Amino acid sequence: MRLWRKAEKRQPTQAQRLFNGLVREWLWISLLLLPMTAFLSLSPGFALNNLLYDSLRRLTPLPVEPRVLLVTIDDLSLRQLGQWPWSRRLHADLIDQLNAAKPAGILFDVIFSEPARDPADDQRLAQAICQAGNVLLPLIREGTPRYAQPIRQILPVLPLRDCVRGIGHINVEADGDGIVRSLYLREGPTGQMRPQLAWLAYELSGGKTAMPGLSAASTSKDWQRDNAIRIPFIAADDGFPSVPYVSVLRGEVPPELLRDRLILVGATAPGMGDRYVTPLSASVGTTPGVEIQANILNGLMQGRSITVLPGWLAALLATSMVAVLLGLLLFRPRYALWLTLGSMTIALLGAWGLLRLGAWWSPAACLIGLLLGYLIWNWRRLSVILAYFGWELARLDSEPKVLPERRRAPVSNGDVLQGRIYALEQAVSRTRDTRRFMADGLECLPVATLITDPKGSVLLANRIAREVFDSELVNENLQEQLAALGYPPLLEGVRPAMSALEIGEFRDIRQRSLRLELAPLLPADGEVALGWLLSLTDLSIEREAQQQRETLLRFLSHDLRAPHSAILALLDVQRHETPEAFPVFAQIEQQVRRALNLTESFVQLAKAESDGYQFQPSLFAMLVLDAFDQVALLAQLKGIHLVHPLDEAGEEMVLADQSLLTRALFNLLQNAIKYSPSGTTVTLSVECSGEWLTCRIRDQGPGIAPGDLPELFSQYRRFASAQGSEGLGLGLTMVKTVVDRHSGRIECESVVGQGTVFSLQLPLWQE
Repeated sequence: MRLWRKAEKRQPTQAQRLFNGLVREWLWISLLLLPMTAFLSLSPGFALNNLLYDSLRRLTPLPVEPRVLLVTIDDLSLRQLGQWPWSRRLHADLIDQLNAAKPAGILFDVIFSEPARDPADDQRLAQAICQAGNVLLPLIREGTPRYAQPIRQILPVLPLRDCVRGIGHINVEADGDGIVRSLYLREGPTGQMRPQLAWLAYELSGGKTAMPGLSAASTSKDWQRDNAIRIPFIAADDGFPSVPYVSVLRGEVPPELLRDRLILVGATAPGMGDRYVTPLSASVGTTPGVEIQANILNGLMQGRSITVLPGWLAALLATSMVAVLLGLLLFRPRYALWLTLGSMTIALLGAWGLLRLGAWWSPAACLIGLLLGYLIWNWRRLSVILAYFGWELARLDSEPKVLPERRRAPVSNGDVLQGRIYALEQAVSRTRDTRRFMADGLECLPVATLITDPKGSVLLANRIAREVFDSELVNENLQEQLAALGYPPLLEGVRPAMSALEIGEFRDIRQRSLRLELAPLLPADGEVALGWLLSLTDLSIEREAQQQRETLLRFLSHDLRAPHSAILALLDVQRHETPEAFPVFAQIEQQVRRALNLTESFVQLAKAESDGYQFQPSLFAMLVLDAFDQVALLAQLKGIHLVHPLDEAGEEMVLADQSLLTRALFNLLQNAIKYSPSGTTVTLSVECSGEWLTCRIRDQGPGIAPGDLPELFSQYRRFASAQGSEGLGLGLTMVKTVVDRHSGRIECESVVGQGTVFSLQLPLWQE
C-alpha cells in the first residue's frame, strides 16, 4: 500500500492533472477578475454604487443640529407679501429683525447678481448687511461660457459684496442618474477659488477643523475644484426647524428662538428658486437649495461630512476582498457559498461602518467580483467534476469484467450529463453485483472471516465464522462476540476501539487454539478505515504437531545425548586400561562426537525455526561479548587473533531473543575461526545508520567462490572452500533463520584468497 501511494505521488493521476488544470485556470481568472474589480471600483458613474450609497445612507442618517434654523420663503409668505421678486428693502428689514435677536450668522440663499431698479434699495440692503456684520451671500457660476473667454464667477452687486461677511458657492453635483449627492467645498477660476457658502457658515459657528474632502483632478483649466465630499442628508422623516419669512418680518417669532442660531434664508415654495432631486426625493419630492445648504452645514457642525476614499484605497479594499474569495480552492465546496455570502456581508458592513465614520467606499465592485468569482468557480469546478466522472467511468468500463453484464446503459447522443447518469447507473449496478460476488466468495473461504464497520458491528460473516462463534453474527457487535468466545483482552469488560485489538493467538472456551488477525479496510484516497477485516484461524492441529515436535526436540537434546555421553566416558576409561586398542577407540570417539554435533545442529536449527522466540530489548554489545567468550578458547588454540571495538559496551539496543541471536553470532565467529589459517585476525565491527544496526565479521580465510554464494545458506551444502573442515552445512542455515525471525538481513561478500565478510543488519529498538 505504501509503495502504491509513493508511486501515485510520483505519477500524477488524472484527478491531479484535472485539479492542476483547474488551478491554472483559476490563476488566469484571478488575473482578469482582480483588474476588472479594480476598474469597476474606480468608475464613479457605476449605477450600483449610487444605489448602495442611498440604501446604506438611510441606515446612518444624521441627527438635526439644533442651532440650524431655516427662514423659508414659502407659500404663506408669497401670499402675504406678494409676488416674487420682492423689494430689497423687505430683505433689509428681515436682516434688521434677525440682527436684533443676535443670531450666530445669517446665510442668505438668494441671488443678488443684478442691481435693483431703484439704487436706493441696494443701498438700504447694504446698510442692513453692514450693520449685521454676519451675513453670507452666494455667488453663481456663469452658465454659458463666452467664446474664447474663461468661465466667470457672478458676484453679488457691488454695494452688497462690500458689506457681507463672506461670499461662497452654492453649486452642487448631480450624478449620472440626475440625483444630487455630492459637491466641492472649494471651486472657482484658477487662483480665485472660493469655499462653499455652508463652509463659511460653519466658520461663523466657531468651527476650527480643516476643510474635509478628497482632492479632485481638474477637468478644466479655467475652473478648478477641490475638497469633494458627499452630502450627509438627515432622515427623510426629520426636518430642520423653520419659520416663515413673513412671520420673522412682522416680529411674530420670539427673539429667543433666533438667538445664537445659524439662520438660513431661502426659497422653499414650489416653482421658486433652485430645487434638486436628492436621495430624499423618493419621500419628500425635490429638495430646495437652502435645505441642501442646511444638510451640508449640519454635517460640518457634527464632523460627519462624508469623504470618498481615494481611488487607490477603494481599489485595494475591493481587490483584497475578492482575492480572499480566490482561495476557494482551499475550502470544501459546502463552505464556498457561506464564504461568498460572508465576504459580501463583510463588504456591506465595512461600507456601512465607514459611512458612519464619515468615509464612503462603494462595495459594488467588490460584490460583483465576489459574485462572479463564486459563479465562475462553481462552473469550472462542476465542469472538472463532470470531466473526471466521465474519465473514471470510461476507465471502469474498459477494465476486465469480473462478472458478466446484466444490462447495458443506453448511449446518449444528447446531453452529456444524461450520458454520465446512464454510465453511473451501470457502474452502480456492477458494484452491487460485485458485492454479491464478494459475499459469495467470502462464504467459501476456509478460514473464519468477518467484515465490520469502523465501530465493530458485523456486516458480513462466512459460514466457518458462524460455526466458530455459534451465531449468525450479522449486525452483532464483534467485541461482545469475542468476549463470549473467551478472547482474553476483552474478559475484563473493557471495550477498546477496533484498532486497539491485540493480534495474536488465544485459547477459547472450547480449548481451541485460535489466531486473530485484523486489517483495516482503507479507501483509495484516505487513511481513515472504512471498516475492518478480521480472520480467526483454527491452529489446534498445528499446535498439537508443534507439541510433538518439542517432545522430539527434548528427546534429541537429552535422551539421545545421554547414550553418546556415556559412550565417551567408557571410551575414556578403556583407553587407559587397554592401550593397544587406542586407534580403534579414537575412531569410535570421532564418530560419537560427529553424532553429538549432528544432534546439536539439528536442535539449534529446530529452535531457530520454531515459534518459541522470546523477544526483549537487549544491548547488542552484550550479545557480542557473550559470543566472543564462547569462541575465545577455540581462537586461542588455533592462534587466531580476535578483534572487536566493544571493550566498553555501546548503547545500541535491539529487540532480540538473546539465546538464539547469541548462538547465531557464535556460529559466524566459529566459522571464521574454523576456516582461517593460524596467525590471522578475525575482526567484528558494529555501526548504526538511521534505524538499522550493521554488524560485520571479517576473516582472512581462503574465501568462497562466487558461484557458491547464492547457495551459501541452504541446508547440507558443503563447498570446495570447506574441504578439510568438519561440518554438516546447517550452521549458516540456522543463522539465516534467526536473522529473518528478527526482521533483519544477512549478506556475504567474499574474495577467493583474501577472506570473507558477513554483514548482519538488524532493526534498532525504538522506545
